[in-house]
Amino acid sequence: MKLIFIRHGQATAYCADDAGRNLTEFGQTQAHETAGYIAGGHDVDLIVASPFNRAYQTAQILQATLENRGKTVELITLDSITPDDNPNQGLDDLDRLLQDKGMGEMACVAVVCHMPIVAHMVAILTGLGAVGFDLAGVAVLETPIIAPDLAQEITRFAPKQP
Repeated sequence: MKLIFIRHGQATAYCADDAGRNLTEFGQTQAHETAGYIAGGHDVDLIVASPFNRAYQTAQILQATLENRGKTVELITLDSITPDDNPNQGLDDLDRLLQDKGMGEMACVAVVCHMPIVAHMVAILTGLGAVGFDLAGVAVLETPIIAPDLAQEITRFAPKQP
C-alpha cells in the first residue's frame, strides 16, 4: 500500500475559527504544485482529507488535477485528522475507512491534513522520530498494512515556500 501524506498549503492567519481558515493565493499555488507532483508520479485511488477548510481545499486541488489528467478519484473527509487529534486514533480511523472501502495492499491513498498530526502519523508508521512538513509538503510511504514501524518512506516533496 502506498500512503501519500500531504500537509495543506499556506493558510490565512490564525484566528478563533481555526477550522474555517482558507488557503491563501500562495497556498493555492503550493497546492497546485504539489498536486502536479503527485499526479505525475502516483496513481492515486482515494483522497482522504481533514474537514478543516485549508486541508479540504488542498485535497480538492489534488482531485481536480487528477481529473484533468483523466483520473476520477473520490474525496472523503475524516474528522479525526485535524491538527490536535490523536495520531493513533487518526491512523486507526484511516485503516478502518480503507478496510470498509475494500482497499488492500495495492491501493494508493493520499491523506491531506495538518501539522503536527501529519508528522506524528508518519513517525508512528515508520518508527522514526517526527519530522516537520513544509507547507503542502509530501511524504510517500510504502507499507503492507497500517501499523506502527512497518512503513518505509520512499520519497519527499515540497513546493516553493514563503
